[in-house]
Amino acid sequence: MLEKLDLHLIYSLAREAGYSTCHLYAEHTATTEFELCDKENRTRHFESGGISIELKKENSETLYTFRTYQFSTEAILKLLGFAVPLEKTDLVHKTSTPKLPLLGKKLQNLNLLIRKINLENSLTKPVSFWFQEKRRKYQSSNDPNEIRSGEIEQGEIKLEIESSYKGKPLNFSYHFSKGNLEELWNELHNILPQIQRRIKLGSTDQWPAPQGPLPVGWSSRSIAKLVDCFIRGFEGDLVLKDFSYLPQLKLPLNFNFSLREKEPLSKESIDHEGSTRKPMIIFDGKKPKGLATDQIVAKELSVAPTGHSRRESFEAPSTISFWHPLMESSSRVNSVLSQMAEGLWVEEIEIKELDLLSSRATIYFSQVNLVHQGEIGESVEPFSWTLSLIELMGTLTHFSNDTSTTGLFHTKQKQRILTEYTTPDALSAEIFIPGSVPKGHYW
Repeated sequence: MLEKLDLHLIYSLAREAGYSTCHLYAEHTATTEFELCDKENRTRHFESGGISIELKKENSETLYTFRTYQFSTEAILKLLGFAVPLEKTDLVHKTSTPKLPLLGKKLQNLNLLIRKINLENSLTKPVSFWFQEKRRKYQSSNDPNEIRSGEIEQGEIKLEIESSYKGKPLNFSYHFSKGNLEELWNELHNILPQIQRRIKLGSTDQWPAPQGPLPVGWSSRSIAKLVDCFIRGFEGDLVLKDFSYLPQLKLPLNFNFSLREKEPLSKESIDHEGSTRKPMIIFDGKKPKGLATDQIVAKELSVAPTGHSRRESFEAPSTISFWHPLMESSSRVNSVLSQMAEGLWVEEIEIKELDLLSSRATIYFSQVNLVHQGEIGESVEPFSWTLSLIELMGTLTHFSNDTSTTGLFHTKQKQRILTEYTTPDALSAEIFIPGSVPKGHYW
């Protein structure tokens, strides 16, 4: 990509035009999608890419951004309004990247999996299924003598059920994502029992939520969603804009967990503006230890950039987001459930609203069960609860030895950014649940 361009010419003409900063970002993305609805299959493969050029003059706050789908020196010079030397007009580079091999057997296995869900559960309406995987190569340059390269991949699966089972309506979705395609395919081995549990949940009578102080067990997936909200306050650009709850925290806290950014693979060690991704401690349980920054925010904070410049594509501006936080604790147990004589098990939640300034969140508890002597029992009707996220995170006392990785998308600057979280199951020793039935009716 960038190595096919005459970078020395581009940078010299940019300097002659009075620009002190010239940054080039190029990417090539190969995407494969598979959709199954009843007996209709749709598979498509497409490739995309382009270059983003950012220019800025000394002592100016204005950043000029140009984008092109053409990987040629001539196209870039014309785009920037620079004169094209005659001897350079033939420098046209057409990308010739081999297409991804057809997924063939993998797609066939997906097809069989979905049909198995339909047949084994006697659903009245077939489930619909959508799958996508992306492989992206990207390059960044701030200097004609240096090009920094990286690769990322991500996969996403959505399964929608709008049917009925044993005469009762079913309506739910199953969605998971990974930043590693091999792990995504391995995760498919677990999808069938998880879907069947959701179907069984939807066909059983549900009890009203209990009221009163109770232990609450959280699945690793629900903890990942809580951490996703909590860690947004550590994004450096939001802190600078006073959109974060961090300045209002009464330190030191006394939480039983810490958070750190996972060390990336070598091919993923560069962020989208060419900075090195640095493993770092984000939160040590008592106070914030590090903010996610890019080069601009790092300069304003007088620190080194941490390598958290992210972008959905070259067509969007770079933003700041974490890549893969890990949740760790010394308060570990083999099983969170075994610690619970009574209480609630929270398998799945949805974050409906989040106010980062106050840290208040509205959480929809979509899949919850009663717990009796360490065993999951009757299902509970879904309920919503608005509460302080900071106070909720402070109730976590114990964490399981085993962890799992959950990929979650969030929207920032109109971009869908994938962040992965490696988290354990967790236990809140006691929370006052705002249900409608006194807990003495259940235990």
